[in-house]
Amino acid sequence: MTAILRIILALLHLVHTLHRAVIKGWAYMQTAYFKLRHGENNREELDVLFESVIKMEKLPRHLVIVLGREEPSFLDLIRIIGWCVATGISCVSFYDHKGVIRNNESTFWRELTSLRPDLISLIDWTPSCPVKAIQNALNGTKHKTRVQILSYSDGKGEIVSLTQNLSKAVTLGVLKLEEITTEFLDEKLDLGGISHPDVALICGSTYSTYGLLPWHIRTTEFFLLPTHHNVSVKIFVSLLEKFARCEQRYGK
Repeated sequence: MTAILRIILALLHLVHTLHRAVIKGWAYMQTAYFKLRHGENNREELDVLFESVIKMEKLPRHLVIVLGREEPSFLDLIRIIGWCVATGISCVSFYDHKGVIRNNESTFWRELTSLRPDLISLIDWTPSCPVKAIQNALNGTKHKTRVQILSYSDGKGEIVSLTQNLSKAVTLGVLKLEEITTEFLDEKLDLGGISHPDVALICGSTYSTYGLLPWHIRTTEFFLLPTHHNVSVKIFVSLLEKFARCEQRYGK
C-alpha cells in the first residue's frame, strides 16, 4: 500500500510540474507573439495616432470600453491603454459586466508589466478617476493616464443604501417626495470622484450599456466597436474622429 501511495504522489507531482511548465510556456509564447506582432508596428501605430490627433478639435478626457458579450483579450486591452497614453486621454475604463476582468485583475496587471513595462510610469492603476486629475490635464499639468476596471456590481451598494435612506427620510418627514428629482439623485449618486465618460466604445453589434451606471453616462457619446480583439489603430482613430465631430449633448 505504501509503495502504491508513493507512486500516486509521484504521479501527482509530475502532473503538477507539467501543468506549471505548460502555463509558463503558454505565457512565454503569448509574450513572444505580442512582441513579434506589435513591436515593429508600434512606431507605425504612434505615427498614425499623432498625425490624426493633431487634426482633431477635441479628445475625450474619459474613454470607457464596454466589453459587452466579448471575453477580454488582455493583449488588446493593453494596446488600447498604450494608445490612450500616447494621445493624452486622461482616463480609460474597461467595463465588463460579467466581472471577468475584475476577477483576473492581477493577471491583467502582470501582462501589462511584462508586455509594456514602459507604460508603468505613465499610468495610474486606481479604482477611481478623480476629476481633479482630468482638470490638471486640461490645464497642461503633467499627469498620468488613469486606468480603472468597472463591473456590474459597482455602485449597487450605494443604490441600496441611498434608497433606504431616502425612504426613511420621506417617512420621517425630513424630505418631501417631490424633492427627489433627477438632479437630486445625480448629486447623491455621483460618488467616488468618477468622472462622466465622454465616449463609450461598445464591443459588438448591439447598442447596449450592459448595466453601465446610468448617472455616469448622461453626457456620453456611444459608438460601436465591432470587436476589441485584434482592433487596429485606424479603427480606434476613426472612432475618436467621430467623437471630435460630435456636439456636446449636456443639458439637452
